[in-house]
Amino acid sequence: MKIGNVALVSVVVVLGAVTGCSARADGEDDGRLSESESLLISDADDANENEDTLEGAIEEPLSGADPSDPGSPADGDTDDAVMGKVRTNPGRWFKPAGCITTTIVGNVATHVFAGCTGPYGLVSFNGTITSTYERGGAALTVTHEATDFKVNGASVSGKRVVTYTRSGTTITRTRKGSWSGATKSGVPITHTADFTMTYDPTTKCITREGSGTTTIGGRELSIDVAGYKRCGVGSLGCPEGGTITLSRTKSENAASVTVEFLGGRQVRYTGPRGGRLTRLLICRSA
Repeated sequence: MKIGNVALVSVVVVLGAVTGCSARADGEDDGRLSESESLLISDADDANENEDTLEGAIEEPLSGADPSDPGSPADGDTDDAVMGKVRTNPGRWFKPAGCITTTIVGNVATHVFAGCTGPYGLVSFNGTITSTYERGGAALTVTHEATDFKVNGASVSGKRVVTYTRSGTTITRTRKGSWSGATKSGVPITHTADFTMTYDPTTKCITREGSGTTTIGGRELSIDVAGYKRCGVGSLGCPEGGTITLSRTKSENAASVTVEFLGGRQVRYTGPRGGRLTRLLICRSA
């Protein structure tokens, strides 16, 4: 189960910009998006795709997690036990065998990718990621650093710090960092993020809170996530609740979009003038 993404099922899908969604309109909104709102949604979709790639296809495999339970990072009674999983488990995520080589010196692992096909249908992993693992009590902190790393047609450079803690069966993951590069279509992109997620492997429940700022093609946007929750239905499952707010203020294309997950397939879009539009997600209910 990919636990990193907000499971927007693409922001574009949320707002019904693909065939298959049905909709009804309330209030003053006529169901159409302005040019600036459409551009904001398109930028957010590109940013979300890159973010999903980093979380689900890099952070989870390089946390020492086993593919059978990707939300649970490496653990053990000793540092050697943790680093043993860091050495062996990444190779279980990528094909063909031997396309990723992990070299460990102390608590630092150097992961070298050469033409790997990764999880979630992603391809062309090429480059080096250096990961530093630090244990402190019940916490495991992993700092990933990369320069011009290539994955699925996109390029990434920068640093991300991910801290995992456990309480009972619940794993909490906090992520902070910044990166830059280009989308798979070649558009320059920079991103900063500060998110907290929880994952319970018993109930398969995921929650997410936090915010990020992205500049893509010279346009800045922010995303704020509050109260997001999804349980037991995988990465394409319907969220139980939560709010995502997209906004842009520093350009001539200023716009804002709020998406509220109402449970099941329903989501409500609220525009900047207070108009509302309810649509149906393409997702799987529990």
